Amino acid sequence: MTSLNSTKSSGKALGFIVVVAAATSISFSNILAPIVYGLGGNTETLLVFRFGSFLLVCGLWLKVQGISFVLSGRELLHCAAAGLAYTIGSGSLIAAFAFVPVSLAVLIFYTFPLITSLAECALDRRRLALSELACLLAALLGLAICLGIGFGHLNLPGLVFSVLAAVGVATSYLWSGRKLASVQPTLKTFYMAVTGWTLALCLTFGSGAWALPPIELTAMALLAAAALSFAGAFFGMFSGVHRIGASRTAMIMNLEPVITVALAILLLGEALTYYQGLGAALVVAAIFAAQITAKSQATS
Repeated sequence: MTSLNSTKSSGKALGFIVVVAAATSISFSNILAPIVYGLGGNTETLLVFRFGSFLLVCGLWLKVQGISFVLSGRELLHCAAAGLAYTIGSGSLIAAFAFVPVSLAVLIFYTFPLITSLAECALDRRRLALSELACLLAALLGLAICLGIGFGHLNLPGLVFSVLAAVGVATSYLWSGRKLASVQPTLKTFYMAVTGWTLALCLTFGSGAWALPPIELTAMALLAAAALSFAGAFFGMFSGVHRIGASRTAMIMNLEPVITVALAILLLGEALTYYQGLGAALVVAAIFAAQITAKSQATS
């Protein structure tokens, strides 16, 4: 019995480490996006490489696990719809990096769990709990502080793309959660990524927007790192769900905005004022509180 408990504990510890690594990996991918832009790349090209690398990693994992790729026509349509919403969200986020600091874009983006909660209340015709409303207002206050409240020098395209990213990903989560609940998680995400990759290819080559950084070692290595760290993050999340469960994995992934802000300061030289730091802390605290509240309501 002691040996069994020890094995479970070590498995959970490994799961925690894997998910923290996944949060760090997606943050690293976010930080590399503006660097790739500076070298001559663009949003469309980066999306192609991001989704392509994820498809490669995810497809190999499904093959090794012996999971069938077969889905019904209806399930494939729902995967395409959820994939479209996610592509809009993912593309909008990395587009925002070209207009506003990475740290600010990610903070706005990470209101998507709160947007999801509001949408679920509306769809279920359920009143928003007082605790959920408090979390929402705290997050909005934190964002107002981060944005400077006055909005006088706010970059409008950056704000629009960041908000669209949050809405797109929230829509994707809602659609896949309600319409694809019975489909194996990695498999439905694979087909969502197929949709994203196809759309990114059509957008890129249809508009003539294909733009690679210089064909030299450093630039190609940075592009590859931006794409593969994105793929590795999602693979890590799936591994975390298997080891420690979906709710704990989601909770730990909320470290992403914190890690992104830290990396932006360390690697990109971005600076947060005292008040912006306070606002960022308030946003992250509101997100964690919302997750804890949701978990306690689910178990009560």
